[in-house]
Amino acid sequence: EALLQLTREGVLQANMGRGFRVGRLDSTEMRETGAILRALEVLAPETSPDLPGDRLRRLSEIDRVLGQTRADPERIVALEEEWHRTLLQDCPNSRLRDIISTLWQVPRRYMRAYLRDSGRVSLSTQHHSRIVEALRRQDRTTAATRLNQYWERGIEELGSWMER
Repeated sequence: EALLQLTREGVLQANMGRGFRVGRLDSTEMRETGAILRALEVLAPETSPDLPGDRLRRLSEIDRVLGQTRADPERIVALEEEWHRTLLQDCPNSRLRDIISTLWQVPRRYMRAYLRDSGRVSLSTQHHSRIVEALRRQDRTTAATRLNQYWERGIEELGSWMER
């Protein structure tokens, strides 16, 4: 059942009579999924209550650790995903949170491959801190704009890497 779920999520490909295999990285899949996640992740904070101070501090702490994490793609990707989960955890729309969580399977694969292949030892956390800064001021419009820009930049960077 778990293998079938991973197939539905696009992580695995089923070959009748031959089993399962990890799907190939595909720039179209990454760009399409990234565009969907960008739209959904921007929508979630717009429908959520203001983040409490402890949540803003947690986002900053995750960001600090992420900025210090070097040469460990698994840890970097886990921290990146934790930052996004923390940002969205108060979204009252549970279906939206579930869809976002499921879709994160795709960028997780691409980010791991990118970090390993490109020789990057860390991810820039500048965009995270700018989003948190706007949220501290309770400026949802700026936070949404910055989150959107963050996703656009990430999609473009991964796409460029894949198309080289």
